[in-house]
Amino acid sequence: MSLRTAGSIAQSALTATQTAITVTSANTANASTDGYTKKTANQSAVTVNGQASGVSVSSVTRDVDEYLLRQVVSSTSSNSQASVLSSYMADVDSAYGTVSGSDSIADVIDTVTSDLSTLASGGGTDTDKSATVTALEDMATTISTASSTIQGLRAQADSDIATDVDAANTAITTIASLNKQIVAAKAAGQSTADLEDQRDSQLKTLSSYLGVSYSVDSTGAMQVSTSSGQVLVGSTAHTLSYTAASSVTADTTYPTGFSAISVDGTDITSTVKTGAIGALVTLRDSTLVDQQTRLDNLASTVISTVNTISNQGTSYPAATSLTGTATVSASDSLSGTGTLRLVAVDGNDDTAAVLDIDMSGLSTVQDLLDTINASGNFTASIDSDGHLTITAADSSDGIAVNEMDSSVGTDGEGASLYFGLNDVLTGTGASDIAVNSAISADASLLPTGTLSSSTDLAVGDTAITSGDVSIISDLESAFTGTQSFSSAGGLAKASTSLAGYASTIISSAANAASAASTKADTASSALDDATTALSSQSGVSLDEETAMVSTLEQAYQAAAKIMSTLQEMFTATIEMVN
Repeated sequence: MSLRTAGSIAQSALTATQTAITVTSANTANASTDGYTKKTANQSAVTVNGQASGVSVSSVTRDVDEYLLRQVVSSTSSNSQASVLSSYMADVDSAYGTVSGSDSIADVIDTVTSDLSTLASGGGTDTDKSATVTALEDMATTISTASSTIQGLRAQADSDIATDVDAANTAITTIASLNKQIVAAKAAGQSTADLEDQRDSQLKTLSSYLGVSYSVDSTGAMQVSTSSGQVLVGSTAHTLSYTAASSVTADTTYPTGFSAISVDGTDITSTVKTGAIGALVTLRDSTLVDQQTRLDNLASTVISTVNTISNQGTSYPAATSLTGTATVSASDSLSGTGTLRLVAVDGNDDTAAVLDIDMSGLSTVQDLLDTINASGNFTASIDSDGHLTITAADSSDGIAVNEMDSSVGTDGEGASLYFGLNDVLTGTGASDIAVNSAISADASLLPTGTLSSSTDLAVGDTAITSGDVSIISDLESAFTGTQSFSSAGGLAKASTSLAGYASTIISSAANAASAASTKADTASSALDDATTALSSQSGVSLDEETAMVSTLEQAYQAAAKIMSTLQEMFTATIEMVN
């Protein structure tokens, strides 16, 4: 072997070793860098005309177990989904309070029950009426606030979807950009290891937002699609499209109230099941909708129960006027049977005038107005809000109503209930439940007793009495007794008290929050295990890298010694020739 050949071999060894040292140094420096994988400088012998002529670094590669990487990608998606669900369910649980708390939706109902009992046993004092109205207001506010919180969470979920879609799009476009760089580098024979690390990091980020599947072709390009097969990264980036709703109420639903999550015009909303976006869609369109449905079931039952009883009664003293809560117009048809009684009550609580109306003889609301106004003792009209208003013709008299045996409409409601003349609560569900504004302003308007139903009631007879708390007693019985609840929001139909059903809502939410928290912990542990396994396989070991540096330094020194020796031999040869 000539000295020149030997020198060439030694020089290549120096160069290859220097490259290997550089790679090892980079490994050591990035040992704690998230997503960095160990790089290896692969050496191969160089031959010329069949003769060994040195060594070179043929490539710098990384060793990543694809199975472990897929486990990390899948676990990342599951962990994000579980984490989001757990966070939101904790907020739902908090919105309802606790069964043993002092301000839960069950507790405020119990407070109403207690105050009704006090009002009934105390004979209907003004102080007890005021306390009862306050308790009713607290109950309505607590339920409506819980509803508002649920809708606020739905709005937040919708907003979070838009935010996460933007973040997912960043990952999608970055992967597509890295694909181009990797393909170009691979074609040029350059290392793509660091670029692949960056792409894997973006893939994990993308999987945290929605479930994905992926593959890498022979050119080095990665194709990514949703779990359902919608392409996100092909030859180009296919980004998601979404616009958050401007406002969210209980009536806002997908697909009419919320826009679609789409890719290239294809709606993929219903197919996104995992990742943070999948969790948010489930929360917004299912989980939180169920919670609202449960609250509405509670609220509507409370409203119906209270108003059905309160409209059988009257306040003491008699109100100066009665205004209904139902919206009607004079031309509305009115199909009814039985008798509705109106009585003008004087300052001594005696009957000043009586009007018994035969409901079967009326065809429209206008007929009812005409009948009342024709009596000369009462006036009736529809106010600007579409509510029936009735007063005594003599402004010094109050007015009281007794539904008697009247039945109006397809539901067969008493006439007072049909028009809402003595409604204590207003609204149709949890979002708008409230105490009648007139009663909130004047607690004495709370119906406590009943107007005489005697068939021979005449002018001068006692109409109402101050100690009559029969309606309050009926309300107390309704709150302590059993009510029938239809199935709603995943809760089975039930026969329980109003507070009992509220407790069921609370306990169900608490159980769901606990289960979500446990699942989040499990998903987090699974991701940690998968990440640790991948890191152990492809991560950097400082001990190994330190040992490798030592070995390479020795190899470098040996190659350098050979070069030095060869230089001396070259010098000696030249001197011999001269």
